[in-house]
Amino acid sequence: MSDQTTGHRRQTSPLDDDDLLGEILARVPLQPSSLLRISIVCKRWQRLVSGEWFRHRLCAHHRKAPLLGYFHLSTIFNDVVFNPIMEPPDRIHPRRFLPGRALPAAGQDIELLGCRHGRVVFTNISAITVFVCDPVTGGYARLAVPPEFPKLFINGTVLCAAGEQGHVHGACHSSPFKVVMVSMFTEDRRPMACVYSSDWPIVGSSTLIGHALCWLISSGSQDEDEDGYIPVPYGVLEFDLDRNILTITKGPPINHMVGWGQIVKTIDGHVGFATLLYQTLGSLQVWHGNVNCSDTADLHSIFGLQEIRRHGIFGYDEDDNVIFIYSYEGDSRLFMLQLDTMQFKMHYETIGRRYPTMCHPFRSFYTAAGLNSLEIPTELSQSKPQT
Repeated sequence: MSDQTTGHRRQTSPLDDDDLLGEILARVPLQPSSLLRISIVCKRWQRLVSGEWFRHRLCAHHRKAPLLGYFHLSTIFNDVVFNPIMEPPDRIHPRRFLPGRALPAAGQDIELLGCRHGRVVFTNISAITVFVCDPVTGGYARLAVPPEFPKLFINGTVLCAAGEQGHVHGACHSSPFKVVMVSMFTEDRRPMACVYSSDWPIVGSSTLIGHALCWLISSGSQDEDEDGYIPVPYGVLEFDLDRNILTITKGPPINHMVGWGQIVKTIDGHVGFATLLYQTLGSLQVWHGNVNCSDTADLHSIFGLQEIRRHGIFGYDEDDNVIFIYSYEGDSRLFMLQLDTMQFKMHYETIGRRYPTMCHPFRSFYTAAGLNSLEIPTELSQSKPQT
């Protein structure tokens, strides 16, 4: 009797345990289509990967959100535009990530300031208002610029302010955030900073190095004033997020650079500076601030280009130490160059003859990928979860 009962008893599998199955599924590659493929296996798997519990487990395992694309300001349409960089079926439709209601509220004269930890910040220069947008949820916050700030030449950035142990940036939709605004163009030409926090009841691009936000600044004078303040031709404006202290340090001794260079993070975690040299087109120079020395690389040999008529640095991904380089050789091209290995990816083989604006990399754990958001094969888009 006992043997018959045992024979008819349903055999269980380790995968019947939701916790164990969740641990296994959290180890899939971070491509957006991976979770979409999992969700159509059966309704139980779809329920697992759609929950908040699974999102936290996915973040905890992978520790770093994937680079989905970048935002830039369309000067033609006065619009903040998302450009995906992944290939199908992981390529997210450009219309999926939009600042939503924030753009109509901002109106005209938009300036894109930065993008970090899943949020985008831009300003309406004429109205002196700063907007913080979550492209995934479509939500946004409106912040007033202090009256002490000048109406022009405002720079700033946004970052996650979550303080809990083990927090992983990239799915910070419900986390508190900070907005740091700076300006060098006050009446006495001294730097000014303002910090907003969503935790408080009153409510060029930067580079985050350690616990400090860094901007490159320029001044035409090297004369010391009565307080010992020395404006340098190329300086680094640093805002310490822990101590709320604003300082200026001497910048790189680089002359004849093309346009505006980019502050980067050196391999040992210090402040560096990357620039393209005007005198020798096709030469990339990287300055290491902690040892005050520079390395030079030939972009002709790296990119395999015979001639470079003009070029420029148009963005930086601080998580992977990748700079975005625009190059013009009859047609315009956009390269992504990893500074540690000097390996590159050509994002746009040709973008016509238009000159790009600054690229602001966007990283996020994209766990809500819908069928209409990805450029996926027809057979996958028509699949439905099994019961």
